[in-house]
Amino acid sequence: MVAAASIDAVASTLPNSIPVPVPHFIAKLGCQLSSLLTLLLIHIPGGTQLLTYIKKSIHDDPYRAAVEIGLIVYGILYWLAKPKRTKKSYILNDSKLLLSEREINDLIEDWEPEPLVDASILEEQRWRLQSIPVIDTVTDDTKSLKQPFINISRDDNKEFYKNVLNLTSHNFLQISSLPQVLDVAKQTVENYGVGACGPAGFYGNQDAHYTTEYKLAEFFGTEGAVLYGQDFCVAASVIPAFTKRGDLIVADDQVSLSIQNALQLSRSTIYYFKHNDMESLENLLIELNESEKLEKLPAIPRKFIVTEGLFHNSGDLAPLPQLTRLKNKYKFRLFVDETFSLGVLGKTGRGLSEHFNMDRSSSIDITVGSMATAFGSSGGFVLGDHIMTFHQHIGSNAYCFSASLPAYTVLTLTKVLEIMDQDNSAVNKVQVLSKMLHDFFITDDQLSKFVEVTSDEQSPVLHFRLNQSFRDLIFHYSMDSLFETIIKFQQKNSTTRFIENFENEEKFLQKIVDKALIKHNILISRNTIVMKHESLPCLPSLKICVNANISEKILVDALANIKESILHCCQELVPKN
Repeated sequence: MVAAASIDAVASTLPNSIPVPVPHFIAKLGCQLSSLLTLLLIHIPGGTQLLTYIKKSIHDDPYRAAVEIGLIVYGILYWLAKPKRTKKSYILNDSKLLLSEREINDLIEDWEPEPLVDASILEEQRWRLQSIPVIDTVTDDTKSLKQPFINISRDDNKEFYKNVLNLTSHNFLQISSLPQVLDVAKQTVENYGVGACGPAGFYGNQDAHYTTEYKLAEFFGTEGAVLYGQDFCVAASVIPAFTKRGDLIVADDQVSLSIQNALQLSRSTIYYFKHNDMESLENLLIELNESEKLEKLPAIPRKFIVTEGLFHNSGDLAPLPQLTRLKNKYKFRLFVDETFSLGVLGKTGRGLSEHFNMDRSSSIDITVGSMATAFGSSGGFVLGDHIMTFHQHIGSNAYCFSASLPAYTVLTLTKVLEIMDQDNSAVNKVQVLSKMLHDFFITDDQLSKFVEVTSDEQSPVLHFRLNQSFRDLIFHYSMDSLFETIIKFQQKNSTTRFIENFENEEKFLQKIVDKALIKHNILISRNTIVMKHESLPCLPSLKICVNANISEKILVDALANIKESILHCCQELVPKN
């Protein structure tokens, strides 16, 4: 007991830590530096407070103080250090190069710029540039022509065609070419000029723009409307304005390139359902809602269903009644791109909702439309409620930072809407011609051996492509194999995408276009697909467009000639036994 007590007594007298002996010269140097730093800080404004902080920091946490002092010293040395300038660097950086005029000319002659794109790929796709038609609007012959006939040239004016029947125009109603509409455009140019000269919020919008927004909302039965300068960029600006990281978007797997861009910019989690397959959509919505309940998220994400009215790449129709039922049942918002359906669907051309006898404001949350298709003007617009339209004024990039439309484009649209409200004969005629076009290709047994129609009978743009059996026989690929190839390109981050089988089919379809043009003076077109921008597979197809200026007789004769061109080109490829 006595021994244990003595040990405790000795232990209590020992120090808690044993100081490490410091060499004399280091201690002396530290004292001198400390004194010098103290004298220096005393004479600097605020130095006393800094000195107090340093003393307290060293006392409380000497290791942190050592790190801070080391970083300060390193920063001072880094700032004072200067790169050594050699004679070569001096000459290169000097504004007066020590080169004679002859040496400079020799260097210019020897310099060869690297190509921006792969030259071999450019050569293989040169045919695309050569096949682009350019409408002639200068010659007297052209001025005397009336729609739907035009004069065109191709391949840098190496080819020229007169009195061509134009079956490629997206100006379906042709109301914008009426004299009273042209008079409005001329008068507006005299009053407002030809440009807005700024974004909507920076003096770009004039009274004409607000008038047109009001007329759009009134015509389509919504609370508000917003105008945009370019129709292709509308979806890419509107969807990101309402979504963020963590939100959910369920989209049709055949949406157009403009919507694909919008989905990528939205930063949301994207899911795709099978094209126009409502069972696939409902199963996906059920799965997502159940997953959301299990995750117990801190905030409810915004959820959208994204689709098109008349699909840009296939021409078929979205089933709006089923979409509305599902979006209400599973608490999603519905976004519909009606670029090709507004102006042509419904009794008066009010689009998808009128076609199905539904109220737009309760069935579709956000509608995107184009002024450059059926209405024959320029730009795009969005329809919706007051809150949605107001938010775009401060949250939509294209609205805030892109220049507004010229006043004459919006007032011509106002005049077109006024005419449509009084007279729907142009809408009715387009619908009649669309059905004639559709029935001709659907009921022809000879054509069905080679091509299939994907469009709805109400679509003014008829899409038809090679049927899969003929594609397998000649070009040896399918939609699934095309999708796999696109995925491989995306994984490699390849900017140049050349798919030989796809390219060969595109060339073959262009051959049909050329045949109809050269032999029959009829202009049809391929569906333009820029593969390097596509994130979803899209098979090549041909397009035939109708408009209100075409008579039924002209259309019937033209379709017979187009049929002849298709059969001739397809039968040439069929192997002979």
